[in-house]
Amino acid sequence: MATISFDLVSPENLVFNDNVGSIIVPGKDGDIGILPGHSKVMSSLRPGRVMVYSEDNNLVKSFFVSAGFVEINPEKCILLAESVNEMNDLDKSTIENEIRNLESENSDSVNNKLYVARKKIEALESTFYKN
Repeated sequence: MATISFDLVSPENLVFNDNVGSIIVPGKDGDIGILPGHSKVMSSLRPGRVMVYSEDNNLVKSFFVSAGFVEINPEKCILLAESVNEMNDLDKSTIENEIRNLESENSDSVNNKLYVARKKIEALESTFYKN
């Protein structure tokens, strides 16, 4: 089976770089499944899970991205994220506390943080993708 090169980049560093079998990213208008040979696409991202699979379709890594952009071509996928967390590093109770604290405030920046925190909870509770 063929592979596609995948780079996941945060403002701080290169988070992930490897050849993989497939990737699912949270595109602005819906999830995008990426396989080797994918047509050229560029999309903004919404908060959600990035799922990285091996050639034999086993989950290699799972990340949460808050926003960003993805550029896809037949040989490579580059995802530039505003912030990245490994799904295994997210703690539901910590995020729920953050939500409670943010709900008492009211501003655009707080509303965006609240939206992203709620999306993290959704991602943690999601059973849609094979883990």
